[in-house]
Amino acid sequence: MKIALVEYLGLDRLNIYALIKMSRGVPLLAAILKEEGYEVTCYVESIQKFDWQELMNYDLVGFSVITCTANPTYKMISQLRSAGYKNAIVVGGPHSTKLPEESLSAGADVVVRHEGDKTFPQLVKAIQSGESLGNILGITWKDGNLVRQNDDQSLLTEKELSALPLPAFNTVIGYEKMEQTLLNNSRGCPSKCRFCAVATMFGAEYRASTVEARIAWLQEYKKHYPVLWKKNPIFFSDDNFFGNARTRLITIEFMKQMIVLDLVPPKGWLCQARVTDITPEIADLMKRAGCITVCLGIESADAVTLKKMRKGQNPEQIRNCLALLHAAGIKSLAMTIAGIDTDTAWSFFQGIRQLRQWGAYYLQVLGLVLLPGTEIERDFESEGREWLRNYDLYNGQHVLFRPKKMSRFGAWLCLYAIPIWFYFLTSHGRGLIKEHWKSYRGILWIAFKQSLSRFWQTIRNRFVR
Repeated sequence: MKIALVEYLGLDRLNIYALIKMSRGVPLLAAILKEEGYEVTCYVESIQKFDWQELMNYDLVGFSVITCTANPTYKMISQLRSAGYKNAIVVGGPHSTKLPEESLSAGADVVVRHEGDKTFPQLVKAIQSGESLGNILGITWKDGNLVRQNDDQSLLTEKELSALPLPAFNTVIGYEKMEQTLLNNSRGCPSKCRFCAVATMFGAEYRASTVEARIAWLQEYKKHYPVLWKKNPIFFSDDNFFGNARTRLITIEFMKQMIVLDLVPPKGWLCQARVTDITPEIADLMKRAGCITVCLGIESADAVTLKKMRKGQNPEQIRNCLALLHAAGIKSLAMTIAGIDTDTAWSFFQGIRQLRQWGAYYLQVLGLVLLPGTEIERDFESEGREWLRNYDLYNGQHVLFRPKKMSRFGAWLCLYAIPIWFYFLTSHGRGLIKEHWKSYRGILWIAFKQSLSRFWQTIRNRFVR
């Protein structure tokens, strides 16, 4: 049985999901299916573009969907059906998990909800053998004219998580072009940030693989992908690299073993962490283990805003974390959110200036996105507030609603003018231009092409008949 797994881009190219050539989750599913004897090919549009007609040659096509890629995915499903594709189409991912009937309405046969590691191979086996799908946990599916939703599949235990195979990167068309290698050692998040959809997809219980499993992955990756090992930084994509108090000890031992076993990647590695995770000892160990950048979910430097978003951190902890990383020689990415109701445009700018003074090396500003199933989306619904519901705009690069203390234009300034100030008008930014000129040039070129494309679309829609 030939299976294609697909990750599409959204319509915008100037966003965090499109700028870096790397896959999300399909190489792991490919590895699991290959162990079951299936022939699997992954199409990841951020790595290499492809002709959708190639998908007509497969016995099953699976799509991984996040909200900003939902519309292009649905369009592709429609094209496949219109072209006469009669085989099974399966959809999974965070967006389809919360809105499974929407994906079925778009032409999919089955939606895999939440984690697909156990459910998807069971589903493929049932489809291949012609068995009923009624006993497969974790799916929503079409049964004739009816839509049936089976009970949830149990989430992976830590033992099961530790037994997963290394993602099959070589199943990705053009995998040699990957710019970062994504490895994930944990699932779930116990935090209750109002805007985040991680817990709705992976659950609130934090589960982590063992030190032995992580080391085995690195050893296998180094052995079987020597070119990627030498040229790519690794991105440990765990939503929280350290997790809770128990799994923190696992991560610490993992870093120590990386050093002892000569598994420090030549180009280093990145991770995501909370500001409260970093101590002088941890920062020093991370540096020796090869960490080059820590992505911090700061969101805001304002104490009131942090409390409203339930971040569980305060400005002093942010300042301390940035100082510790700077002292250790590790770069920090301050990930922030523009458009939170407690912020004004001026207070947000003041907060960004404060972060830079505290030592933030890189800055990310995203507009607040009301992702399906999040608490903040439910709050907006209960308050009767209006927001743009075009999924194409759900990538953090658009102002979807009017915040309570600023205009839409003010929110737009936060989203675009402040990063321009940070990266082009400060002395630090001018230093970054020299350090990352190729990246700057690439982003400017993408912005130029996207602007031309939108201008032409406007002319065509209004004046060309």
